[in-house]
Amino acid sequence: MKKLNQILSLPLLIATLFISGCSSIPKSLQVPENTTLTKFSQVRENATNTQGNLARWGGVIAKVVNNADNTMIEVVHFPLKSSSRPKQGNETQGRFRVYFSGLLDPVIYKEGKSITALGHVSTSEQGKIGEHEYTYPALKASEIHLWKDIQPIDVQVTHNPFWYSPSYWHYPRTYYPRTVIVRKSSTTTK
Repeated sequence: MKKLNQILSLPLLIATLFISGCSSIPKSLQVPENTTLTKFSQVRENATNTQGNLARWGGVIAKVVNNADNTMIEVVHFPLKSSSRPKQGNETQGRFRVYFSGLLDPVIYKEGKSITALGHVSTSEQGKIGEHEYTYPALKASEIHLWKDIQPIDVQVTHNPFWYSPSYWHYPRTYYPRTVIVRKSSTTTK
């Protein structure tokens, strides 16, 4: 029985090593395996007990302000996928501010771009969203990852119209029609 358990656990061990070796999280955002990351919801509930804890939060940039010694990015929070990419949706848990020591160009880090930040929870700050008073959880980031935009492609599949014609029926065919892909471009040329 012991030998059978060893034989059965070997494929499980190999699969576990393979899956853990294929991490899709960017290197700059990776943390050691047993590291506990503080969730955004925990900080919203109790900011004083979570100060100094390590956190990895992400979302969409709402505003970028370059100060004399750092850059402040206001982010609309979205939950993270397994790759640490923000999963955008119609609901959010709120906003937070990320402070990064150094200059982040607002042309590159512009509104609407997805980012994920890794750093330590800092003291919450008071601010406004429009005229609404708001308490921002803050993160002093050691790493910030800017995600590339995903652009959907409109693809239409069209079959060869002559394949279904009666004129093709009397010829023996041993092959199948090829699928033709027609891509529509969203840009127009003048």
